[in-house]
Amino acid sequence: MSRLVQLDRMHLKKRGFFYKIPLLILVVATLVIGYHHVTGKPTLRDVIERQFSQIDDLKESFENQMTIDENTKKEMDTTFQALYQTYAQENGIYTVKGKTERLIPIYEKRLELVGSLLRRAPKEWADSLESPMQIKAKLQLFHYLVGKEISYQTYYQYGDFIKTIFQLLGHGILVFFFLVQVGEYLERKQRHRTLLEIVPLSNKEELLTETLYSLKYFYAFSSLLVIVSVVGYGIIIHENVFLFPVSYVSNGETIFISAIQGILLAIGYPLLAIVGLFIAQMLLFSLIKDTMVSTIVLFILGCLGIGGYSLGAILPISLLPALQQGVPLVIGALVGIAFSTIFIGLRLRNIRK
Repeated sequence: MSRLVQLDRMHLKKRGFFYKIPLLILVVATLVIGYHHVTGKPTLRDVIERQFSQIDDLKESFENQMTIDENTKKEMDTTFQALYQTYAQENGIYTVKGKTERLIPIYEKRLELVGSLLRRAPKEWADSLESPMQIKAKLQLFHYLVGKEISYQTYYQYGDFIKTIFQLLGHGILVFFFLVQVGEYLERKQRHRTLLEIVPLSNKEELLTETLYSLKYFYAFSSLLVIVSVVGYGIIIHENVFLFPVSYVSNGETIFISAIQGILLAIGYPLLAIVGLFIAQMLLFSLIKDTMVSTIVLFILGCLGIGGYSLGAILPISLLPALQQGVPLVIGALVGIAFSTIFIGLRLRNIRK
């Protein structure tokens, strides 16, 4: 192992890196949990009551319409009554924990009724009705929950923490932290330039050792702590939160995957080309000499879009923009590996010069 890496690890230990980072992640997790539990959210039955109220307003507006013929009014009145019935049935299900499978036929019927109303009703009514897209997403969610034997009430109560964690990771927070730490490491390396001149180290050994060192302590260490915080939350609420669904939108379609899949994807997707990010940070820092500026430049590049696609597929800053643009993970991985190879080649050529 490189003598410089050994000295830097001692510096991290002396600076309290190995207890400050866990403490930071614990504080963030506590704040997220506290926010979701203290602010709370309306109960499922409150949501139903609000929907009843909105339907009442729509029905009153419908009855005052003078331009609708009597036959259409009778048909729409029947549709309204059937819609009322679906909300009453859903409200009854929430009195008993579980029974998520009973929600599926209710929402299938509601999808049909809402579609019928939207075809005949004024456009302004659309704001007061559940959109067909929302109902379809709910149906997908129910099918997932039934398959995993998870109660919708349980998910509704505790799922927000898991969704927030997925959102934070999916938008590249760990990668941003990684780039900041790599920049600070490069600053320390530059301050010890005289030490490097007397420590014999081959170019390949230097590149490999520094990359593995940065990956181990600045990315994998933090990723593991995030997973541990999720495990702790599951223990607190006595649920297997790794089976909870998280979602992303790709090509206008809502896709549900398990929390463990979502978290591992959000962590693993950037990992496919983390070497490229390391080299990119190294090259940018050599030009800019400022950690935060080089990190922000890389982060902005990763979030910019070209031709309707996210550069996150090339600079793997974040998972969600790439997924939401419909960029397949395999393509992102191959491009990321190519990106890494090119930058490694440039780095080695510059070192030889």
